[in-house]
Amino acid sequence: MKITLMITNLIVCGFLAFAITLFFASGTIAENYTDKTFVAPEYFFILPIWFLGVILSWFYVYKRKIEHISYLEMIFINIFPWLSLFVGIFIIHFIL
Repeated sequence: MKITLMITNLIVCGFLAFAITLFFASGTIAENYTDKTFVAPEYFFILPIWFLGVILSWFYVYKRKIEHISYLEMIFINIFPWLSLFVGIFIIHFIL
């Protein structure tokens, strides 16, 4: 049950991370007055940051063994990839 919860969360989060990245990279109608598909390719930097969050959460589960993790702890583990997605968006908007 716990591993199914984690995999389902990562699939949904990954799909939304990819969709958000494509949306930001392609720009709005007002920004995309050229014939280019991606007017802001720096937004693709969100995906490696999200993937780093996924790797860190899987590493935590691997080290702790899934049987020994409580459901409350599992909720916090599942929140981590979502937080890394928003950290990536923050880095792109305000730092780079």
